[in-house]
Amino acid sequence: MSFTPNFTTSQSSGTPNIITATDSSTGSDVAITKRRIFLLQSDGTYLVPSNVTTSYIDWALANSSININVLTVDTALSITVQWLDVSNNVLYTKTIAFGFTAYNETFYYGLTQGEVPIITPAMINSNYYQNKMLLRVFIDSGNQAITFASDIYSSQVAYDNATYLVTNAKFNF
Repeated sequence: MSFTPNFTTSQSSGTPNIITATDSSTGSDVAITKRRIFLLQSDGTYLVPSNVTTSYIDWALANSSININVLTVDTALSITVQWLDVSNNVLYTKTIAFGFTAYNETFYYGLTQGEVPIITPAMINSNYYQNKMLLRVFIDSGNQAITFASDIYSSQVAYDNATYLVTNAKFNF
């Protein structure tokens, strides 16, 4: 059976700093002996854990998933996985754009939880809801840039705008 490269990623609100990549390839190729994963940021640099000196992270073939601890804010990435042979020749490559938004989504949900007991006149009479809507729009705009056009640059700008609102929460919410 021929090999069809593929992978997925996920992020949890409980550990927003960690990207979990899972190899979802089908078929097989006995020549494959290892994988590499590249996390390309919108500024053209590669994101790697602090102990990694290359632009990629080695991903052992024995593990179908890898947890990568690299995120500090919501981030748009173009992720490339390479499947290599014993001589480090690249046999297969797959690149997919992803948006990781657990930081701002967690904050957004916290706003929602704060509204549950009661909506106060101060919330209604302030810019609270306008800013909450802006936060939602920025997150969604970043996600749309990824899903519609694999545009990590526009996505990152939108995520950065959302992060700005969150970072300055005492003025915005």
